[in-house]
Amino acid sequence: MVREILVVGGGPSGLMAATEAALAGAEVTVVEEDKEIGQPDHCAGLVSKDGLQRILGVYEDVLLSRIRRVRLFSPRGRVYEITTADEKAVVIDREKFDRELMRRADRAGVEVVTGALYSPSMSFKVLINAEGTKGRVARSVGMDLPRSIPAAQVDVEVRNFEDDVVEIYTGSWAPGFFAWTVPRKDHLRVGLAAGRGIPKELLKRFIEKNESFAKKSLTRVLRELFGKVVIGGPLKTTVRENVVSVGDAGGFSKPTTGGGVILGCLTAKLAGSAAAGAIRGASLSEFERKWKALYWKDFERMRFAAKIFRNMKEEELERIMAEAYNEGLLDRLMGYDMDLQGRAIARIARSRLARYAVLPFLRSLFEG
Repeated sequence: MVREILVVGGGPSGLMAATEAALAGAEVTVVEEDKEIGQPDHCAGLVSKDGLQRILGVYEDVLLSRIRRVRLFSPRGRVYEITTADEKAVVIDREKFDRELMRRADRAGVEVVTGALYSPSMSFKVLINAEGTKGRVARSVGMDLPRSIPAAQVDVEVRNFEDDVVEIYTGSWAPGFFAWTVPRKDHLRVGLAAGRGIPKELLKRFIEKNESFAKKSLTRVLRELFGKVVIGGPLKTTVRENVVSVGDAGGFSKPTTGGGVILGCLTAKLAGSAAAGAIRGASLSEFERKWKALYWKDFERMRFAAKIFRNMKEEELERIMAEAYNEGLLDRLMGYDMDLQGRAIARIARSRLARYAVLPFLRSLFEG
């Protein structure tokens, strides 16, 4: 059987692309290797409220926590706390979120097949690659893989639980990236990604040795999770003949934080529309034209900022965080778009803080 559109991967991006293509009149089949949509859940679940609203409209049923404070820790442990005047971020239950997207796909007429692996022998007119970082589809069709780094997370119960605070820890706890704690209703998801070292060992050291985290008084570890964080931004080519890559498979995650739920879904909608158009004779490359027109500038600025951060020495990061806080820039940056961070990065580039980026930028020229 030749399928009009085959989507490999039943995560948010795959389901969003599939729904959009079906609503445009195409016959769509999604194949997902796991037996249940939304499982296993490897995502911290932190997303922007505005982005979530753009995707779901009414979203209260998928909420775990509402975030009103962000606590930043410098490499030497200095604490900067920012309180948002309004709710900028929320934490979602990814299983419920994914299942809601599946229900919408089903209503649009999408066939969803779980417990099924992609095989190169499958026939299709257009393939939407939404397999994440696995690379099986990409390798079989000769497409690049997104740049990613390994990550480790644990769900833990703590005595001193705060349900409205996200924490970010910089420095040697997570070389080349950062560690985080995210409240999930009644427990914390604690994790880190790292460009160097073994994340599982680094996370164990963070939980055992970080004095600020120790104040939470950990009582029980609930489960461990391992995965990858995509940090390289979109692939140079996201379309190859009759194949298009979306979500993490296409690199559609924020290079600054690795967050990919919102931008992955928004760009996947464009891919679904382009795939349906390709069935009718249009060019699948219309996807690249559209996403670049809407999001290229933001992705490039985020990619540049991420390279600067990765190449910053601890003393440089210490100084820039202190100055940004003292000048009130951290508070003002909270007012910018949490997903499309280009304007916020441009604001920093026009400030006095830009001078701290010169040496890290020069180091980034030698980054592998």
